[in-house]
Amino acid sequence: MRRRFATVVVLVASLGLLLSGCSADAPEPSATAPADAGAVRNDLQYGTASGEKLLLNACLPEGAKGATAAVILIHGGGFDSGTKDFGGMTALCAELADGGIAAFSVDYRLAPKYAYPAQVNDVTAALEWLREPAQVAEFGIDPERIGLFGSSAGAIIASSIGTKGSGSLNGGDRVAAVVALSPAVDLTESGLLLGDPSKVAIASILQYLGCDDFTECPNARDASALYAVDKTDPPFYIAMSKNELVPLAQGQAMALALKSVGVPVILDVKAGKRHALELLDEATRASIRQFLIEELVTASTRTD
Repeated sequence: MRRRFATVVVLVASLGLLLSGCSADAPEPSATAPADAGAVRNDLQYGTASGEKLLLNACLPEGAKGATAAVILIHGGGFDSGTKDFGGMTALCAELADGGIAAFSVDYRLAPKYAYPAQVNDVTAALEWLREPAQVAEFGIDPERIGLFGSSAGAIIASSIGTKGSGSLNGGDRVAAVVALSPAVDLTESGLLLGDPSKVAIASILQYLGCDDFTECPNARDASALYAVDKTDPPFYIAMSKNELVPLAQGQAMALALKSVGVPVILDVKAGKRHALELLDEATRASIRQFLIEELVTASTRTD
């Protein structure tokens, strides 16, 4: 109990650096980790799919006492671009580690060559790999305190895994928390009625689903996190803008569905058009920081 309480104190003090370079008013963070960050290990192979190596970057806290919480970072890019080093994910990875949480920024197979569920399967494979005893020991992580942090396309993947996970928190693909920046959660034809989705967003989703339209798309419902919500889902933090690329109605529908089954959810709505990592202003950083502390750190002491 005392050791975990100390971890909470460290996180409260240190996570003020979390996402500090990612506000909409600042330039995109450098892909180079700060010199004073914890141990950074790049290009670790967590699996193989379709003959391709699946890689991740690991950012580990220095001087951790006992097992630490962990977060898997899932990049955006419209499903057809981006890497584990894309969009400030490397900087975010290092900042989380500096605040006491192990972070793992993952690659996944991209569209149009690969369609759903390839992307979900890949990130799930990373989660399961991290929970293997060898990785738990090597990285010093607690397999029961792993969360997902997804941005845009990555938020869709994170939401899907978060709602479809099964098993216990120390096995299977269940996670302890989900942070989703600008997620689309209803990818069916009905989802088009949620707000006014842009042509860019629609094209990205169809490419992800491997379909030409929504009317004849067998993957659409299965890929939609909204239809998989149940009372066993982890707490969610959803951030969106009122007039961004993904209609706010998508996030509102997800928040309503989660609340209806008793799952804790925060829907953080911003003014304007900021999308995904652009949402990370000071207030949002503070809210996410508190969410991660409560769901991945403080929660672990409640039954001690």
